[in-house]
Amino acid sequence: MNFRILPLLAFSASSALAGDEDLAKLVTPTSSPSPWRIGGGYAQILGLKAEFKGLGAYNNPNTLQPLGSGLNRDYDNGFVRLDSSNNSGGQTWNWSYANNAQYNAAGTGSIDFSITNSLANAQTDEDGAAQPGFEFFALYDMGAAGFSGRGNRPATWGFRAGLQYARIDLNNTDQLSTGLTTTTDRFDLSGAIPPLAPYTGSFAGPGPLLGDTPTRSTLVAGSALVNGSRDLDVDMTMLNLGSYLEIPLTEKLALLTEAGLSLGVANGSYDFSSSTAITGLGTQSTSGSNSSTEVLPGAYLGLGASYQITDEWAILSSARYQYLRSYDLSANGSQASLPFNSSYVISLGAVFSFWGTSRPQLRWKLRSASNDPDSLEEVSMGGRVLLHFRPWIPSR
Repeated sequence: MNFRILPLLAFSASSALAGDEDLAKLVTPTSSPSPWRIGGGYAQILGLKAEFKGLGAYNNPNTLQPLGSGLNRDYDNGFVRLDSSNNSGGQTWNWSYANNAQYNAAGTGSIDFSITNSLANAQTDEDGAAQPGFEFFALYDMGAAGFSGRGNRPATWGFRAGLQYARIDLNNTDQLSTGLTTTTDRFDLSGAIPPLAPYTGSFAGPGPLLGDTPTRSTLVAGSALVNGSRDLDVDMTMLNLGSYLEIPLTEKLALLTEAGLSLGVANGSYDFSSSTAITGLGTQSTSGSNSSTEVLPGAYLGLGASYQITDEWAILSSARYQYLRSYDLSANGSQASLPFNSSYVISLGAVFSFWGTSRPQLRWKLRSASNDPDSLEEVSMGGRVLLHFRPWIPSR
């Protein structure tokens, strides 16, 4: 005769419930981490350098005239003009020179007249200190990356979006120098001996005659002192979109690597004032101002570390190389550039992790009935064993 196994249970005392209070805790919904994390903090830009060029302009009031005869010509050290005879015979007595060094006795004699201009090629760099700013970012966890970090904890990967703002203010007052170019026109005296300088003829004449058709040469030499100030102010907003990889190092410490694309919006202004002093000619001042807004594409690559303080809060510190297209401004012949080919962002902030809820499930684990009187079965909820029982199998 066969007997069915009776569903009578003998509970072991070692697994008895402590009471209704513990049971209430077990049936309370438990929390699980959300894939979303958000954060923010201080983020400063390092490695910026402003470049200022096109400084030291000097606009000579005397303008070079084309080669040929019958023209009024004014120079830094004299003039050659039409006389009352309208320069009959290609000569004029309406001329003036400032110093004896202009006279050349060789051949039939000649007098040199010159006009000097600045090349306006003074330039300087201004290394920027840490430019303060802040950033906000969001991280979305996509799950396991396929390998584990320290302690056999899985590495994870995900996407990162960040918005950063920085105020960039770079000023420079260095004393500079600019190159000079001198154009010299030589006029023939046809054997005449000029009066000692300074000498000035007249329109009506008469006086020593000077040929009115010059020969011309140009020499780039000498320098002029440039003093002044240059100010570049930029409000920089950067949007970063990319991915990250998080590798656990300990239970609370993790290493993060990140990379992605950037889009910067630069709203800035450039102001300068400059004075250029040329020996023998005097000092001339120039100034300029301009502003513009530009969109600057780029990319970033970073490395950071996070430390988990609680289930919700962590500290994140990172350093990333931040490349953007150069921001350029021009004002009255001078240029200011802000390249981002050597810029870095150092940040320190807090990260908040969102948590969801999950309902615990009552699990009845029942192994196949066994004739082993020592076998134990269990009832568990939410991963915690509530009780053990020993199935009772009646004898035949």
